[in-house]
Amino acid sequence: MVPKVLIIGLDAASIDFILASLPSLPNLRRLIDSGSLRRLRSATSELLPAACWPTLYSGVPPGAHGVYYHLQWDPAAMRLRQISDWLYCEPFWCELERRGLRVVTLDVPMSWPSRLTRGLEVTDWGTHDRMTDFHASSPELAADVRRRFGAYPMGAEVPVRKSFAQLARMRDDIIEGVRRRAELGRWLLDVRDWDFGVIVFGETHRAGHLFWPHPDAEGVAHPAGALLSVYQATDAAIGRLLDGRSLDETTVMVVAAHGMGQNASQEHFTRLIMDRVNQRFSGAAGPESSTGVVRQRSVMRVLRETLPARLQHTVGQLVPGAVRDFVVDRAITGGHDWARTPAFATLASVSGYVQFNLRGREAKGMLDEKSDAFGRYVRWLREAFQSFRIVDTGEPLVKSLTFTRDAFHGARQANLPDVIVSWTGVPTVSKIHSPELGTIDAELPTGRSGNHHPDGFSLLVEPHGARGRVDKAGDILDVKPMVFDRLFAPVLR
Repeated sequence: MVPKVLIIGLDAASIDFILASLPSLPNLRRLIDSGSLRRLRSATSELLPAACWPTLYSGVPPGAHGVYYHLQWDPAAMRLRQISDWLYCEPFWCELERRGLRVVTLDVPMSWPSRLTRGLEVTDWGTHDRMTDFHASSPELAADVRRRFGAYPMGAEVPVRKSFAQLARMRDDIIEGVRRRAELGRWLLDVRDWDFGVIVFGETHRAGHLFWPHPDAEGVAHPAGALLSVYQATDAAIGRLLDGRSLDETTVMVVAAHGMGQNASQEHFTRLIMDRVNQRFSGAAGPESSTGVVRQRSVMRVLRETLPARLQHTVGQLVPGAVRDFVVDRAITGGHDWARTPAFATLASVSGYVQFNLRGREAKGMLDEKSDAFGRYVRWLREAFQSFRIVDTGEPLVKSLTFTRDAFHGARQANLPDVIVSWTGVPTVSKIHSPELGTIDAELPTGRSGNHHPDGFSLLVEPHGARGRVDKAGDILDVKPMVFDRLFAPVLR
């Protein structure tokens, strides 16, 4: 007999918040008391948080799979593109199915439309970041999901500030999403026998961004207890998934590929710093050369900076995903004179991401990677970022610059951003100064009081398994071997 393995994913859930809230989370408390709890931390979760789920489900690091965001830079097209159009990363359950096992999955983040031939798989019904439209492994399954459970109530996240009333409505929608996901997950696990299942709750991710308990974050007060209410709903949903199941034959793994904490991103400065870096390097003169500011002409960027947040949120909820992607691309890449742009800030949410504009890789590349000019530019880039300090405290803004060619190796390393800017970890600030590049005032406009944190976790509950907390942190790359060991090792023995 092959035992069952069920992964319950809590996307971007905070293990510290869970442990502090255990009296209000009876199902998670019972699982923690019955199993083995370990933190998961890796270079992937610290530098490329959106790459965590592809790393977990592929079992290979980002340099091998090349996925770090749902929109990534395409050097041939000189724009950001939805990765579902041109990249693919195979989840390990495809291999499980090829080896004869029966598979059920629901809403694994950053995964492609199903390529299973026999299993039950639902993608992007209600994920936090949608890669594509809702999809299921068969037309019949898709029709059943629509008829029984309807459209998912939690809309797309539009990263702008929200009012108290908007946040209250979102809290209610998120909790309804948890309830409906539990019913869908239970139905998928009951409709057909299975050997491996994975059900992921994206609601903990969205709630962490919106409701992290930091008073008056970005000037917006949160509904009292909003984050805890979402975690309580998720705890009840876990109880619903496990109710009546014999854990004598099932290994349960509760997994978060990365975590959540107070927003310490300074990413709103990356593009502004890069504008000044490029102008100073090129020696360009202009009407604002004394401050080093470059005013690039981009209609979408101007609209995003001037339209009221409430209007942006309303429009963002109504338009198709392809339109939102187009707006994001033009706001970030529009207005560049590629012949005078050695590098630029690309899409990011926590760290800063910088992309070089290289000859032979970018269609309109200007920098020769083997030239003296490239070496000078890299030295200047590092010096410029590390010269900035926070005006209010005098603390450094930047902890380090990581070059992905050094940190991540593999056939798809070129799909990753070239440079990752890591901040020092202080809460988000609005004013910085460099002796070389002057003062920059900017507000983080995302409406996020919480943001990604490197600490994920795995909670392993299995028949006759170990109990207690493990001091040594694991890695998200450990999850695939753990699953395979529990599915196939008993057969081999």
